[in-house]
Amino acid sequence: MLSELTSLSDLPDVDFSKLATLARSIEEKSSLVGAEHVRSACADLIQACERMHKQNFLRALGWIKNEFAHTRNKLDSFVQMERRIFRVEGREVK
Repeated sequence: MLSELTSLSDLPDVDFSKLATLARSIEEKSSLVGAEHVRSACADLIQACERMHKQNFLRALGWIKNEFAHTRNKLDSFVQMERRIFRVEGREVK
């Protein structure tokens, strides 16, 4: 979805309604998995779409990408820790 937002924002005629729809979808999905920083960054993205302000959109998109990377790294660390716990406890990890 982030790649799609980037691609759509690079077009000469930006379709802000489509970008807003994608941003709302990211906001919803982020909320479902507890990625609150990503979800809150979506508010700026949606606002930029509503105002049809490309510079603000690009700035907010950069913020979301950064927050997504931080969230992904935290989740990866959590998964690695869980795997170590399973190995220590002698359980098989799939």
